[in-house]
Amino acid sequence: MTESTPISVASMKMETAIVVSVQFLLVIALVQAANAMGFEGALSALIGALFIFLPVIVLDRRGKPYERYGMKFQSPLPDFPMIFMLAAITWPPIVAAVFLFPEMWQLQLPNWTLNVPAGYVSTFVAHFLVVALPEEFFFRGYLLGRLDDIFTGRITILGAKIGHGLWISSLVFAVGHFSVDFHASRLLVFFPALAFGYLKIKRNSIIAPIIFHGLCNVFMDIFRSGLGL
Repeated sequence: MTESTPISVASMKMETAIVVSVQFLLVIALVQAANAMGFEGALSALIGALFIFLPVIVLDRRGKPYERYGMKFQSPLPDFPMIFMLAAITWPPIVAAVFLFPEMWQLQLPNWTLNVPAGYVSTFVAHFLVVALPEEFFFRGYLLGRLDDIFTGRITILGAKIGHGLWISSLVFAVGHFSVDFHASRLLVFFPALAFGYLKIKRNSIIAPIIFHGLCNVFMDIFRSGLGL
């Protein structure tokens, strides 16, 4: 794909705001429709399709190459040391928080035992293909990439050139999760979103964020199941 004539920063801001607003409204509409009409089983797939098709429409219209926004495949093998490091940094505080502040999880005496839900293989795959892939395509691919087009200032953190796009896209990610059921705990996804965004910037690809995002979801599933939640 050949990139079209560059547009102004003001136009990019307007485009991005419209895309995010339309995306939020469509997701909320789908959630409400699923609750009313009883197609909750297909909800994740439908939302995932929105997360992919809307950016595709916009980027194709603008003539923007997907590779520029990290929407490309590259071998994930070099990504695993960084992914494991981020897991070692981010997962233990979650475990510690449960045992130090059990009331946050509405638990009396936390007791964890390994309990993988029956038939979990299909859910495991869905976390990567139905949840992580489309969310990373939209939030770290399109949104973070477009915000980095708009805000060009950078500082280098652990070898990655970080701009305002990282925290803004992470905030939008958190608000998007909150808007589904308006539960305050949903806003906590802001913090893993920073890690997903860092991986995308560091590797210039959404492959590493997809893998880490999926692993985080699996970790939380098994951790919650082991607590009986």
